[in-house]
Amino acid sequence: MSVTIIPTPGMAGGPCRGSCDHAKCHTLRAMADERCHHCGARFGFGTKVTGEPPMHLRCAQSIAAQSGAPATHPINDPAAPPQATGRRGDKH
Repeated sequence: MSVTIIPTPGMAGGPCRGSCDHAKCHTLRAMADERCHHCGARFGFGTKVTGEPPMHLRCAQSIAAQSGAPATHPINDPAAPPQATGRRGDKH
């Protein structure tokens, strides 16, 4: 099961902080405005989303726990940490 993290504005890979005309920024903002199909809350930025239909990772984990899914079930795996971006070209 894949987990998507909606990056926060200004972060690497995230949308611009201000208004812009970038298609990627508009897509990420639209994703953040979508609502979880389990709890109905907006996803927001910095949120882990999984499943089809999409829902918060915490909602999917709650459903898995209530259904008695074993702890080895993929839904209980932690999401991969964000990739650290190296600073290339800096001279010290």
